[in-house]
Amino acid sequence: MLFRLVLLFSLLCTGCGAASEWRPAGEQGQALYLVDHGRHVGLVLPAAELQRHLPELKAAFSAARFIEVGWGDRAFYQHEQGGAGLALRALLWPTDTVLHLVPLSQSPAVAFAGLPVLELGVPPASMERLLGEVAASFARNEAGNLRDVGAGRYGGGRFYASVESYHLLHTCNTWVARRLVAAGLPLRPALAFTAGALMRQARSAKGEYAQGYSSHN
Repeated sequence: MLFRLVLLFSLLCTGCGAASEWRPAGEQGQALYLVDHGRHVGLVLPAAELQRHLPELKAAFSAARFIEVGWGDRAFYQHEQGGAGLALRALLWPTDTVLHLVPLSQSPAVAFAGLPVLELGVPPASMERLLGEVAASFARNEAGNLRDVGAGRYGGGRFYASVESYHLLHTCNTWVARRLVAAGLPLRPALAFTAGALMRQARSAKGEYAQGYSSHN
């Protein structure tokens, strides 16, 4: 019952955090990618751009062309086979979180062949805002260094501690949606609870952007 009530509340908050508009920039956009893994969506960014905001990642992922970023509950994400108990705990109580970074030497479409991959182009200023939001999620130790908390799940990835908390209204997919809102995409994070819902919103936003761009040129 509690789960249904909170979920209903989240669905009613359709306007929370949504961007008012996404105007064409009149210039070549910078590419980012979304990868639908089924339960969650990975955000793939140009490695050089992310490393510019987080220089420590240059040594960890020196050969990467792109870096996939995921975010979620630490216990569930780092558990080899997260069960229903861990998932329920993550939803009902605010929990510690991690970022999962995976280096890619090839394009996301090749690296994740067989999975739905969506390419989005955003203006440079929008990419800067998105990168700033991603960088701000990383936790640091007393020395000011990123807190590496272990090997990733695949592809030579690593887990890093995050400063944010996971709960029903702030999940792995709404986290990605909020980063996209920071880039100016007209998404509604409260309706991006599932990977499918997030991908549908992103595809729709891409279509709106393409239509708006063509009408301005």
